[in-house]
Amino acid sequence: MTSHPSTIDFLGGDDFSGIFEDAIRGLKAQGHDVGRFTDGRAYLASNRLARADVIVDVDVLPIGAAEMDAAPRLRALISPVIGTEEFDHSAATARNILIANGQTVENYTSMAEAAVMLILASLYEFDRALTYMADGSRRPDYPRARTLMNRKVGIIGLGKIGQALVERLRPFGCALGAFVRTARALPDGVAAMSLEELLRTSDVVVVATELNDRTRGMLGAGELALMKPDVVFVNIARGAISNDHALARLAAERPAMRLALDVFDPEPLDISSPLRALGNAILTPHMVGHTRDTFDRMPLILLENVERALVGEVPQFVCNPAVVEGWSGKWREGAV
Repeated sequence: MTSHPSTIDFLGGDDFSGIFEDAIRGLKAQGHDVGRFTDGRAYLASNRLARADVIVDVDVLPIGAAEMDAAPRLRALISPVIGTEEFDHSAATARNILIANGQTVENYTSMAEAAVMLILASLYEFDRALTYMADGSRRPDYPRARTLMNRKVGIIGLGKIGQALVERLRPFGCALGAFVRTARALPDGVAAMSLEELLRTSDVVVVATELNDRTRGMLGAGELALMKPDVVFVNIARGAISNDHALARLAAERPAMRLALDVFDPEPLDISSPLRALGNAILTPHMVGHTRDTFDRMPLILLENVERALVGEVPQFVCNPAVVEGWSGKWREGAV
């Protein structure tokens, strides 16, 4: 550990207390000054930012250039989950601040498995089949279900979750395409597509990209209208990437369309949202890919990420690798 106590602040809602608890206990036992906040304004009012060495933040405080400049000791910004949209990556990299997350194999595997589940549940209209049993109504004379075999699945974003999804979709015999913003070699059998082509030609569209300035609002009303009338649209990423109101209008106009949404903007989804009135939508409250396996591992990786950052060791899951060389030279143990 470092030769002097460090200041580490944990920012997250009450639902993250269980994840934070072990890490906070462990760091306090090492003699560090540890803060816990559920409100961004309260954190800024505490004046702890000026002495923070590491900040753990999930959905509480957007941390941009101004906050970083007010934190001269800040060496790392850490998210316990995969998403890091609270942090300005460009500003952090320019200031030699490392960004790390909790992108464990359990995390991205559970999200990929959940995406497959939502695709199949939508194609087979599993939710409607349950209502026939619940209300005693007669099943349809002609089936409405569709196979995944021979369908085209377009994936928006091909990070760890997207790649894990590709591996799990291969055995189904479907065609695979992907839209990625940074040109690179794609996995075998995955066709590179423009966003417009993907939306126009895919039978299933899966949003699996990260939320950042380039993807926020990427799927507006115009883009969504390009999709097939009977498309299955799955979003397991972030609600702000697509437009909830446009999705609700489109799905109401196109009864053969199927929505499977685990994320919304804002969250939680308003009780009066038109999405809730749709008969062709599966809605889950940003939890469909949350598993015990992920949550059991998450506190361990969180603590490890913080401890590594404090002694100048690069954490396992770095989101801005361009900073690593300069960061290591500045913060390795004994350099400060």
